[in-house]
Amino acid sequence: MSFRKILLSALLMILSVGLYAQFTVDGEFRTRSGINHGYKVPVKSETDAVLSFDQRSRLILGYSKGILATKFTLQDARIWGADDLFNKTGIEGNSSSFGVHEAWAQIETGKYSDIRIGRQEWNYDDMRILSWRNWWTSALSYDGLLFKHHNTKTGWSIDAGLSYNNYGSRSGNVDNSMWNESLLKTMNFFNAKKKFNEKLSVSIMLTYSGKQDMAEDELAGTGTHGININYNRSKTGTDGLFAQASAYYQHGKDLSFGSDGERKSISAHLLTAELGLRTLEKKLEISAGMEMISGRDYSNTEEKYNNTRHSFDLFYSGRFPYYGGHINYFLVQDSYKIGTKGGGYFDPFFKVKYKASKKDIIDFAVFNPILTTKVAAHTGFDPISKKPVTELDGGNPVYWKGGLGTHIDLDYTRKISKEITLKTGVSYAMVSDIKNQMVYGYKSGEQLNDLGQNYFVYTMLIVKPNFFSSK
Repeated sequence: MSFRKILLSALLMILSVGLYAQFTVDGEFRTRSGINHGYKVPVKSETDAVLSFDQRSRLILGYSKGILATKFTLQDARIWGADDLFNKTGIEGNSSSFGVHEAWAQIETGKYSDIRIGRQEWNYDDMRILSWRNWWTSALSYDGLLFKHHNTKTGWSIDAGLSYNNYGSRSGNVDNSMWNESLLKTMNFFNAKKKFNEKLSVSIMLTYSGKQDMAEDELAGTGTHGININYNRSKTGTDGLFAQASAYYQHGKDLSFGSDGERKSISAHLLTAELGLRTLEKKLEISAGMEMISGRDYSNTEEKYNNTRHSFDLFYSGRFPYYGGHINYFLVQDSYKIGTKGGGYFDPFFKVKYKASKKDIIDFAVFNPILTTKVAAHTGFDPISKKPVTELDGGNPVYWKGGLGTHIDLDYTRKISKEITLKTGVSYAMVSDIKNQMVYGYKSGEQLNDLGQNYFVYTMLIVKPNFFSSK
């Protein structure tokens, strides 16, 4: 059969499906360029900036008929030039860039209820616990089972998700001897949201997650529970005051062990708040807020205290919009490179958003992160273990506490058309001496390393065409 006949047969099949069901074919082409000179980790003065391009390409197939709905998203996510299939005369491709981002089937179980099973996106509330991490080139999806009950009449939305992961082959054989302990073995959640009116909504998030200790063949479970309050923050928000606040508490067992030989318990919290004013017929928004994360006080020598983990595990939450802004210096709290070495974190911020027109939006933000607990200072790193070497003064530990710098974000969004959006932004970091020493230690003696200008610039073109719709 010729290619023309195959194509014609495929088109006739799609058209025939459209007579009885809704069938859509959509695409997404997202290309992003970036100039990196201090993104995620501050750089030394002698470091050159890096120019790179990445691209996300998606083919999205949607189908619905009666009580059934499905979605199938094929995705290629890559850095330009990062291909491992090539020869002397040309590039053939990338063996790991292509995959399935979403593949789920949804069955209606009631007037307002559905069950969805398969690979899917989970994105809830302020994205502090579960998110799709859309800033990533690949984004993030979950293999799981989801129950949904969304009743627009009562204003209640209830979602409950279940996932349990294993390592195995494409033939279906399970072999967890290769399991990566840093991954979540299971993630389960219950989210209940009540919309009281057009302005006020409150949601409660309850989660239970676990990481697998392969040596002990034991699941270390963690519970994270919280509340999220939103006032006048939706897309239909009006002029006047708007606010958001959330509070999460985390408890359970950590993978690490304490001095008593038992697993460390967990007691940590995350608090956020933002208050703002929207005016000029929703063209201008001005707000101020804060983020606060509990952390370890290294000066506390009590055994019970040190056998408890006080840093908050952010799991699969959104990171890019938060924690010091788009420069992303505080992605993993326990890290000394991209975190606070487990120390407490407080981040007051100020934001301005201006809609210059229906198609143009300008965002400006300033963050001033602060280390709120005493964290053991280090002079450098052991050449063998690569672990920090504690700084001493007369035999006593030296501690850090105080400002971590000032970070500035400036972003511009242009809605070129219904299908085309252009985004660009620049982030700049004024790094404090504490953060400098935390990342690099001392250059020599007590002399700090000379840092360069730390900035990140990006431009992103997003194209989302609809190739076919049977509606």
